[in-house]
Order: sequence, then structure tokens, then C-alpha cells
Amino acid sequence: MFQRIANFWLSSFVTERLLASPLFHRMAAKTHQHVSTVTEKGTKTGSEFMKAFKENLEKEARNARK
Repeated sequence: MFQRIANFWLSSFVTERLLASPLFHRMAAKTHQHVSTVTEKGTKTGSEFMKAFKENLEKEARNARK
């Protein structure tokens, strides 16, 4: 029982300290920016791949008809 109370108190204390920390907020913002950039690049690459794949399928279909 004491362990639960101590764990709750400690996690509350750490959470409050992180929320009050400007460094933590800057780190979170940088991390969000980096993840967003990587995700955007991945989406762009994926759509480019799908476009090239579709064009290739259409080309192969045209060649197969001849």
C-alpha cells in the first residue's frame, strides 16, 4: 500500500516538474517537428512510388495488348 502511494506521489511530482520545464517543452516541440518532417517525407516518397508503379503497370498493359 505504501509503495502505491509513494509511486503515485513520485509520478505526480515528476509530471508537474516536466510540465513546468521550458527545456522539456522545447525538446517536445523539436521532437514533434522532426517526426512531422520524417512522416511528410515518407508520405511523399510513398506517393511517388505509387505513381511510378501505376505508370509502369499501365505501360506493361499497353505492351501486352500489342
